[in-house]
This record gives sequence, C-alpha cells and structure tokens, in this order.
Amino acid sequence: MSDPCRLEMLTWDPVCQRSTSFAERLQQTLHTVHYLAYRRPIVAPIKYPMQFVSTLRLLKKLRPDVTVVSNPPPFAALTAWLHHRAYGGAFVVDAHTGVFLEPKWKPFVPLNKFLMRHALMTLVTNEGLSDIIRGWGGRPFVLPDPLPSLDARGTKFPFRSGRFNVAAIFSFYEDEPVDELLAIRDLPEDLDVYVTGDSSRVSARTRARMSPRIHLTGFLDRRSYDALLQQADAAMVLCTRPHTMLCGAYEAASTGLPLVTSDSEAMAAVFRRGTIFTANTTQGIEHALREVRRRHGELADEMQRLRAELHDDWNARFQQWRLDVQRGWAAEHVPLARAMTPAPYRPADR
Repeated sequence: MSDPCRLEMLTWDPVCQRSTSFAERLQQTLHTVHYLAYRRPIVAPIKYPMQFVSTLRLLKKLRPDVTVVSNPPPFAALTAWLHHRAYGGAFVVDAHTGVFLEPKWKPFVPLNKFLMRHALMTLVTNEGLSDIIRGWGGRPFVLPDPLPSLDARGTKFPFRSGRFNVAAIFSFYEDEPVDELLAIRDLPEDLDVYVTGDSSRVSARTRARMSPRIHLTGFLDRRSYDALLQQADAAMVLCTRPHTMLCGAYEAASTGLPLVTSDSEAMAAVFRRGTIFTANTTQGIEHALREVRRRHGELADEMQRLRAELHDDWNARFQQWRLDVQRGWAAEHVPLARAMTPAPYRPADR
C-alpha cells in the first residue's frame, strides 16, 4: 500500500523497539532524537530542551503530513503538536504504558490529556489503555507490539552444555520484581537462568547470596541478545504494573519460545498458549520455572501456533491503522477521525 500522505516516525527513546518495528514495517526511517545519558532524570532539564529544538528543526526540514511520535516523554509529542500547528498536518501519539502508570509521569497527565485530544489518534497496546484514552477525550487505536525480527547469524551464546536455559528479559526497572527473581533457590538441577539488563545496581551482598544457576549478563549487544533468545529453551519476562504488554513476550513468541510471565489480565488476553503465568513472588517464579521445564515440548508446540496467530492478526490491524491514518488526514483530520472506532484487538481463536 502506498501512502498518499508523507508520514515520519519520531522518538526520543534511543532503545524503543516498538518504534523500530513500526518503522521497519512502514519502510520508513525512525528519527531518534536523544542526547546525554539514558534514563538519568538528573540530566532531563538539560537534554529535553536540546531535543525540543533539534526536533523542531528536524520536522521543519522534513515537513511530514503526519508524524507518529512515541510517548513518553510527552514533550516529544508536544513538539510534534507545535510543529503541525504552525505548518499544518497532524500527529499520532504512540502511548506506552509508562504514560499512564509510571509515577514520574503522573504530574504530566494534564499535558497528555491535551495532546491526546488534539492527536489524530493515539496508539495503545490493549483495551484497558484504550478505555483511558476515551475517558480523556482522545481517539484510541489498539495496536499491540509486532513480532520482531531477530538475527543471530554467526553468533553463539555461551550457554553451558547439557542445560535447560531460560532467557530472563529484564531492564532492572522499578516495575520488575528483581529482588524476588534473584532470591530464587529451588530450581531443577539442570536449569540455568540468564538475566539480561543493567545489573550494576545489584549489590555485592545480593550477588553473593544468588543461586549459582542465575547468571547476570549485563546489557548485551543486539546480536548477542538475539542469540540468547534464539538459542534458549524458554523465556521469562515479569512486570508488576497492570495494563502492560511486555516487549520481551513478543520476542519470545517470535522465536517460538515457551514463556513465563506475570499473571495479568492484559497479558492473558493475548498470550493464551505456550505460556505459564505466575505471581511476582519468589515461590511463584520458582514454580513457574519448574513447570516450563516439565512441559517444555507441549508449550513449545503451543507457542508456534500462537506465533502464527499473532503474526496474521497484527498484520491485519496494522493495515487497518494505515488506512485510518490516510483517511483521517485526507478528511482534514478531525471530522473523520472522530468517527473512527477501531474494533478491539482480539487474536482469532483458531
């Protein structure tokens, strides 16, 4: 499908896999505007004004008809709104879960309400967030994360031989049960857990008490990370926040890995096969890991089936979103956009 409007992808997040995947599907360049340290609030008062100015310059040069901008931070979407108010066109907000649930963004709820009321539409990952957007006066469109493409060609992850290897996809962020994970002790003798992400904050005392079958990998380069996922036996991704669709779960589905994940309504609605749901407790995590080891063959077959379903359903919804963007822009954005009521995202039960 060729788009009659000029669309550009924009993010202030240097590691936004969701935006990267969308840009790849659109065959567009993802414009990432970011300075200084990542996830270091102390530098935000310096870097955000720099990114604001750079983004205005970029959009003035590109002159898109529609800008798709990830949020948080809301200031990226604010910049897109200012540009399009001055030069015409429209913007689409891709609202991540942090917008609604991370404490640091709570003071900016009024700004987000304003932006989402003025956006052509707001992309969210599930129906729970869609209801919030409607309550704010916005126009939601439910578009989950796509199944990503992983490429580990020529790279072998250094697993110990003869083991059942679990890739635990973590960022060591405040919404993850890190302490509960690192406290696990009761595991099958042949099971190893490889925990990704910035483990520099794990104290020496905690490291000394950790099970020898838990391995902290630190941040991995892209090829090594893909090798971990493609060559592991199962994946685990945990979160304490509701309404959160976890990117690592889609990565697991992409490779057909059985999944262990936190028990939440949003995740259960999509990951209906090949998945063990767990409470975010040490005992719950231990039990789930034993279960994924015991039922590995059955769960792997189920995940292969789910992968095909998610792939087909996402492509259909993505094409509908592209069509709605074109129609909304062509109809001077607001009149038709207000009439658009996308159906909830519900993978087919095949």
